[in-house]
Amino acid sequence: MKVVFDTNVFIAAALKGAFAEEIIELAETTDLITLITSEEILSELKQKLLYKFDKSESNVDYFIEKVRNIAGIVSVTKRVSVVTRDPDDNKILECALSGKADLIVTSDQDLIKLKTFRGIGLVHPKTLSWTFPEYFKKSRK
Repeated sequence: MKVVFDTNVFIAAALKGAFAEEIIELAETTDLITLITSEEILSELKQKLLYKFDKSESNVDYFIEKVRNIAGIVSVTKRVSVVTRDPDDNKILECALSGKADLIVTSDQDLIKLKTFRGIGLVHPKTLSWTFPEYFKKSRK
């Protein structure tokens, strides 16, 4: 299954670890999830970790490199203007379309309320634990 993680999922993994990090590890260690992302998402991730969350550049670069090693980087070839309240959210949809994703994992309510977008499902990270409970036993303890 090809999956796009919203920037907020990556940020949660970088800052908190715990469940969001488990999701990234699932992509890294199983064939269940093939993670795809874009340069636009990685750029936003870097900017937010550096300037909004005041993380060191070396830690941010290390995390971004980890994501690059796990994910396939797609070139965005399709532009959309679906989310009007926060147009930056459209980059997630564009990545999913361009990478032919099956699923978007996000905690952004503007995206979650779409439920599906051109055949691509949108789910909250916790929904993965319900969908694949055998992979998330640690988070239920």
